[in-house]
Amino acid sequence: MGERWKKVSDGGERSLIKAPSSGSISSQGAAAASSSSTAGASAPSTAAAASSSTTNTGDLERAARKQFQQDVTPAFVYVLAAFSALGGFLFGYDTGVISGAMLLLKRELDLSAMWQELLISSTVAAAALSALLGGFLNGLFGRRVCILLAKDLFCTSSQEPLNRVLCFVSPCVGIASMTVPVYIAEASPPHLRGQLVTVNTLFITGGQFTASLIDGAFSYMRRDGWRYMLGLSVLPAVLQFVGFLFLPESPRWLIQRGLTQKARRVLSQIRGNQNIDEEYDSIKNSVEEEEKDSGGDGPVIWRMLTYPPTRRALAVGCGLQMFQQLSGINTVM
Repeated sequence: MGERWKKVSDGGERSLIKAPSSGSISSQGAAAASSSSTAGASAPSTAAAASSSTTNTGDLERAARKQFQQDVTPAFVYVLAAFSALGGFLFGYDTGVISGAMLLLKRELDLSAMWQELLISSTVAAAALSALLGGFLNGLFGRRVCILLAKDLFCTSSQEPLNRVLCFVSPCVGIASMTVPVYIAEASPPHLRGQLVTVNTLFITGGQFTASLIDGAFSYMRRDGWRYMLGLSVLPAVLQFVGFLFLPESPRWLIQRGLTQKARRVLSQIRGNQNIDEEYDSIKNSVEEEEKDSGGDGPVIWRMLTYPPTRRALAVGCGLQMFQQLSGINTVM
């Protein structure tokens, strides 16, 4: 009803197409108007969704930038670990060089086998006892001061006669060997702590290897060759002493002593652009828990032995060291 057919000429052919009626035209216009009004109503919601998407993208970019800053470790941390690990190098050098020096000492000083054994074992015993003393000195004066004190005594006593060298050098090495791993662990970021502490062990092995080279180089000097072997250990000691003049104190020790503002400055210096609030709070909470636990009965060593988890860890650690020493490495060196 109301439909009309019109003629269309197409290349000489005639065909009939159905022409739209007035009713259909009006319905199409109403549909178009309805669609236009719907699009107009949905425009604000689309704009809001686009704005929300832009905001989410900005948040993701800021989070990624923050994570990137946390992942980038400042070069200062590696410099700190390298200068600290020089204490491990010195420990390895001193334990390795004595074997070559003793070959010349027994000829020059006419030492018997018993005196050779006493000299070597006394140096090890002095280092062990001073390492026990180092724990008390670390808590009293700090890690940095203990390392500086040990290197100062080492450098000054290395110029003395042999008996004084053995009396002072070995305790200095013992204090440094105990302090250096603690300092590296407390100054390193958590995700690099294990790797940087292992650097100290690597430097110990490097010191032993260097000592064997020095022993071989000066073994041909029949007179005073042992003096050069022992005296060259001053070089890494002086280098570490100068480096520690510019290195900060351990932030954990500063928090233990109540120097919280200085601890935050040290953390900012070590961590660079990273956020230190979370790490600072973690260290502070750990120190507070230790202070609460320290109020128990008896000395610390007794509480360590009576607390099962600590006792098991202590047994494993001491057992590994014992079997390492009993394997015969000291006899070879």
